[in-house]
Order: sequence, then structure tokens, then C-alpha cells
Amino acid sequence: MSPTSPSGNKSAWVQLYEARRLEMELESRTPGRPPAPIPRRKIGMTLSQGEISELDDWQKIFSSLLQRKVSTGETVGILTRFCSVRFSRLSEKPEFASLGDLVDKLVG
Repeated sequence: MSPTSPSGNKSAWVQLYEARRLEMELESRTPGRPPAPIPRRKIGMTLSQGEISELDDWQKIFSSLLQRKVSTGETVGILTRFCSVRFSRLSEKPEFASLGDLVDKLVG
């Protein structure tokens, strides 16, 4: 069996070498990663070891449920939306005396 092409007597590897030498017109675009469909912003946080452990646990739970790797940012986003829904479900918007009071109302 001969490695020649029907378009001529040149072997496939010769055609590959010739294709590499052709000047190809490159598409004009800005360098770097294309923009995400949903704009995101990088932020920094300072967390305790307990908070990091909780985040890691939730990240593993979400990853297991979705059967894919869920990022820390996605985990924080999901948990944030949970809190928003819980807060919106409060029958009245009470004033909170402390952080503990806020947590009790949201969790309770």
C-alpha cells in the first residue's frame, strides 16, 4: 500500500510539510481568553479554617450531585443564592440585634 494521495504522487508526509509552509491568513481578534457569557469578578476573602472546611464540604456535595468539579466560586455563588431565597421568605423584614439573631432567623 502506497502512502500517496489521489491528488498527485506526493506522499502524505510531504503534503503535511508543504501545508506547514503555506502562509495562512490569521483571524483578527483580541489576544487572551474570550469574554465569558456571564461577567465575573475576582475578589479576595479572609476565611477561618472552619469556614474553609465548610466551603470544601459544600463544594464536594455539589460536585457529587452534579457529577462534575464545582469551583469554589460556584459554591459560594450557590450558597449566596440560598441565603437570598431564605431572606426573601421571611414574612417580615425584622431588625436584627446581632449576627447570631440574623443566623437564627435565616436558619430557623
